[in-house]
Amino acid sequence: MDQQQHGNFIAFMNRSKEPGDNKPTFDGRLAVPGGEELRFALWAHEFKNPKSGEVQIMFNGQTDGVALGASAMDQVAALMKDAPKDEASIGNLKLAARQIVLFPNGFKDEAPEKNRPDYWGAFNPGNGEPVVRISVWARKDRNQHAMLAGATSYPIPGKTEVQQQDALAGVEQLIEDGVVTR
Repeated sequence: MDQQQHGNFIAFMNRSKEPGDNKPTFDGRLAVPGGEELRFALWAHEFKNPKSGEVQIMFNGQTDGVALGASAMDQVAALMKDAPKDEASIGNLKLAARQIVLFPNGFKDEAPEKNRPDYWGAFNPGNGEPVVRISVWARKDRNQHAMLAGATSYPIPGKTEVQQQDALAGVEQLIEDGVVTR
């Protein structure tokens, strides 16, 4: 597995969400490095940062069980199987199969010139593959609605979260390289 290879991550605000309902905040798609795209839904949650005491937003969600590119019959067959139960972890973060989590990036303000992501997180494919890191920038789409865009990558052994963020190209470079699009 090529550690420099990136997958994509893009999520658009759910236009049918109303304040206080239980619909997801974002709908999107992601691809693990070298893999097929999966659809997902993300819900926003407020939490109090234990270090700073400020209220912040994190996201939690899950991908579909079938790839977007799968044939109709392969999608039906995949849904007839038992859901994967492979729990995995990255550091001390435990993830259920197909779970996605995004946290505010506490390292962003340490080096503004490095354009570190607004959110960092992880995705457990749930199929025995390693947990995938996610780096995401909050942006606006062409209609000025909130969106999240970024990339997925495999963790780099021996590197801290900050070192991995600094190794990842900024969102503009990812667009230029064709990993994500506007």
